[in-house]
Amino acid sequence: MAPTPKGRATYHHGDLAAALVQTTLEIIDEVGMRGFSVAEAARRTCVSPGAPYRHFADRDALLAAAALEVSRRLRAIYLETVADVGSAQERLATVAGTFVRAAARYRGGLDILFAPGLRATHPELRDSSREFVDLLLPSAFEVVAPGEAAVTAVALLDALHALARGYVAQLLEGKFGDPDDVVEEVAIRATRAARALVAGYGVPSGPFGEEGGGR
Repeated sequence: MAPTPKGRATYHHGDLAAALVQTTLEIIDEVGMRGFSVAEAARRTCVSPGAPYRHFADRDALLAAAALEVSRRLRAIYLETVADVGSAQERLATVAGTFVRAAARYRGGLDILFAPGLRATHPELRDSSREFVDLLLPSAFEVVAPGEAAVTAVALLDALHALARGYVAQLLEGKFGDPDDVVEEVAIRATRAARALVAGYGVPSGPFGEEGGGR
């Protein structure tokens, strides 16, 4: 059997768009958003410099597509982690560990996901964030005191987001050691801190679930 041809001949039925998104994430892991260029993504994907523009209007459109892919992966990691978690408190605490694990796996991906410029011009990123919040809100409402649900639940999710991003920043800065070596340890630390945070917003409801899958 003849070997599969490389480069542009291997892309069919929209595969190039997905390949460009994956390559974009790899480049940003290496050089950050400032160092990213569509031309480099095209070069690494073995297509002409103009080929990406058949799928993406401009540089920001490609970055937004990459950010949306990170959002999907983050959601998938969270859903997998909480599949066997019973309590609302633990489902919320698991958010922190999810962010840490996603950051270690995708590095620069979270920077794109939360880049304010992209979110302002690409509503699909805002919609993706709302979907994740909507996923968490039922647990937040279950935790907070009745009568304060709306405001307090949103405040709790904001605080969880800030805590998770803080651990992500410290992980990637190397504060705890090489990120690849310490990711699980940091994810557990972040989840424990998130448990305490959730407890501060909640009403007495018995002990939290065991760390298990939510660690």
